[in-house]
Amino acid sequence: MSATFSAEVATLEAVVAGWQDRRVLVVGDLMLDEYRNGVVERMSPEAPVPIVDVSSHRTAPGGAGNVARNVASLGALCRLVGVVGQDPEGEALRAGLADAAIDATSVEVLEHRPTTHKLRVAAGDRQVVRLDRETTQPLADDEAARLRAACVDAIGESEVVILQDYGKGLLSGGMAEWLVALARDRGVPVVADPKQDLARFRGVDLAKPNAAEAETLGATLGAGPGIDRALLEKLRETIGGGEIVVTRGSGGMRALDAAGALIDVPTEARAVFDVQGAGDTTVAALALARVAGASLAEACIVANAAASVAVTKFGTTAVTSGELRARLLRVLEAVVAGQEDETGS
Repeated sequence: MSATFSAEVATLEAVVAGWQDRRVLVVGDLMLDEYRNGVVERMSPEAPVPIVDVSSHRTAPGGAGNVARNVASLGALCRLVGVVGQDPEGEALRAGLADAAIDATSVEVLEHRPTTHKLRVAAGDRQVVRLDRETTQPLADDEAARLRAACVDAIGESEVVILQDYGKGLLSGGMAEWLVALARDRGVPVVADPKQDLARFRGVDLAKPNAAEAETLGATLGAGPGIDRALLEKLRETIGGGEIVVTRGSGGMRALDAAGALIDVPTEARAVFDVQGAGDTTVAALALARVAGASLAEACIVANAAASVAVTKFGTTAVTSGELRARLLRVLEAVVAGQEDETGS
């Protein structure tokens, strides 16, 4: 191992150490992910569908809840703002947040709005069906006012804000724009994970769509296919000049920094068990790395390492700082190998 490579590893490990106990505010769409797994040995006599003999069952915080869970498991302090329904799913979600050591005192329980709930039934490693219950309507005025008050209370002690948009209504109706303005007024950096509408996040410091989302967003801006510089520049212009990071699965990340420099960060080749929730892990790690002083390229390497752990697990899950540290070396090796391929050395 060369001295330069050893120094790079030490730098990345210092980034991970540097975000321990940092204070993070996560605001966004909460959901309960539920999993029932079993085996299929026969078809139903009632309809041409498989019968799943369920042997295991678990629930986990999803959406912004999974982002918060990753923030906490990676070693930072997390306060969460969002809504759940007054229903069993909401109770299960709040219990999961408490188990993950997340400050969920600002999660509002709403009587007339159901908890977003995704039930996945699987046989072995194959998903048979997913059942969703949700609403995508914006919050009522009084509900939005309570969430805004919670954000005003929380932002004073926050070092970075993560806005997690799953299109379920919490960040619509002007809420995203208001949150960005609040954070900018208080001098707190904002990282956003947009799904449908990038313009509402104008003013954020970093936006992280995945490749499919980036191309969909880019199509509305007149960009051609492919995650190239032209697309990244259009996305960056839409958010007002902040950083753009596009996750590309096994292709790693392609990013454009605030100065317009293009950054390609490959990732380690790994067997992928489940990509669900990897984006939540990625945005958590990106935000933590940036608040710990990492460059955008360093933050992408760290986030790639975190995501490469997440995809080896089943379902919505959290990555620990220990798991991340164990993977950093191999991801950095992939980056160096990619750089050598480009230079021909």
